[in-house]
Amino acid sequence: MKAEHLHILADLSAQPTASARTRLIAIRRLCRAFTRELDAIRAERRALRRQAGKLRPFLPFTRLAVADLERQAVSHRSDAVEDLCQALASLGRILVQDREGMAESLGFDGLCDLLNVNPRHRHEAHRAERCGFLEVIFVEGLEDSAEQRGGGWRDGPLFNACHYAMMEVIRANAAESRAPAAQQPPKLRLVKR
Repeated sequence: MKAEHLHILADLSAQPTASARTRLIAIRRLCRAFTRELDAIRAERRALRRQAGKLRPFLPFTRLAVADLERQAVSHRSDAVEDLCQALASLGRILVQDREGMAESLGFDGLCDLLNVNPRHRHEAHRAERCGFLEVIFVEGLEDSAEQRGGGWRDGPLFNACHYAMMEVIRANAAESRAPAAQQPPKLRLVKR
């Protein structure tokens, strides 16, 4: 997808006057484009690792080439990966927090229609009262369940966005808990009687 199309989708997703349906479609298309780009970068990194693997049988003569390819694989487009992960996390925060009430304004059936949820899964989720964005997209992983067969299909674009948002929250809480406390514990000393 071209950069100008991404900008148009970003503008649509941020417009307060746009309908909830339009905003969710724009967010989903953005997440899909960002996820595809991340997958392409990961494929390029795997290709570099495969090249290093092909040179391993000729060690120690190819040690420098293998080390160089492995270094390239780790750092290949790392800035782009970081930017894409941050963009997905910010879109995931929009969905998780749902401050504009998009899920409520769409209704459960409208949300499931937009997310391509299998009718059987839709019925089960509605019966279990799991009707919000977080429940349908992330907890249950029902996005695009109508297209998938089998059990391992929790990999939709909105699921990935929520996943990155949750990872960001966990990292922030872990960093907060490791920070030194404002109050130091009292110093204990042994008193003789």
